[in-house]
Amino acid sequence: MQTSKIDKTKNWTVDDYVLLGETDTPCELINGELFMSPAPNPLHQEVLSNLNDFLKAAARKIGGKVYFAPVDLYIDSKNVFQPDILFLSKDKLTLITPRGIEGSPDLIVEVISPSNTFVDRNTKKKAYLDLGVREYWIVDPGNKTLEIYTPQTGGDTPIFYLVEEGEVKSSVLTDLTFNLREIFSVNP
Repeated sequence: MQTSKIDKTKNWTVDDYVLLGETDTPCELINGELFMSPAPNPLHQEVLSNLNDFLKAAARKIGGKVYFAPVDLYIDSKNVFQPDILFLSKDKLTLITPRGIEGSPDLIVEVISPSNTFVDRNTKKKAYLDLGVREYWIVDPGNKTLEIYTPQTGGDTPIFYLVEEGEVKSSVLTDLTFNLREIFSVNP
């Protein structure tokens, strides 16, 4: 077995990141620093899978695509993120390249965990909204909440916030509706 070491003294670029090749370990390039993390826990994965089912069905109806992590989203020369879910409308399918998604998806979902809360709520939220993502969803399985941010709100206040239950609607995927309870409904 080969062990990977991260050079913390190096200011990583997209070119360096691409040289890593494919890996089973989730990797992201955030502000020139390489981050590797263990696989998400089962609750994270179940919530993500439930969300993916709803988003994928809605996207198919309008000719769009949904990608489930890991897929690389190239932000700029020092940032490559792997959002949990991203949606591309039919008009944005040209952003799909052999190495990942290069440009602004319409919608991004991040399911937060204790280890990534700060990055998802701050660094990534700002980067996604600056990139032009029309909706950024933060899903918190621990608190059973869903927050939706848009560039119009400046990322400070969610335009939509639900706790445990209530109907989720999207301005990006207008035919999408589901009860929040359905994403947090997991089998033991």
